[in-house]
Amino acid sequence: MTNKLRGPEQVVCDETTLTERYGKFTAEPFEKGFATVVGNSLRRSLLSSIEGAAITAVRIDGIMHEFSPVSGVVEDATDIILNLKRVPLKCMMVNLL
Repeated sequence: MTNKLRGPEQVVCDETTLTERYGKFTAEPFEKGFATVVGNSLRRSLLSSIEGAAITAVRIDGIMHEFSPVSGVVEDATDIILNLKRVPLKCMMVNLL
């Protein structure tokens, strides 16, 4: 006996909210746990296609790991890193790849 994974029975596009940059889609029903798999895959695909700039690495002299205190600074390395993630960056270069 073969158990096949069933996909959603219907996928509906909400035409009232559809624009060039936005669309609301509903797909249902999913088997237990399958919606999470599909949702994460879709999220990763969409995020990987977004262009932009971001801080990807931080090195602080004298700090061995992210939980170390930083001499002369109130925040520890974790707080500094979390704050750096919130820094808005604007990429002025085109066609980096």
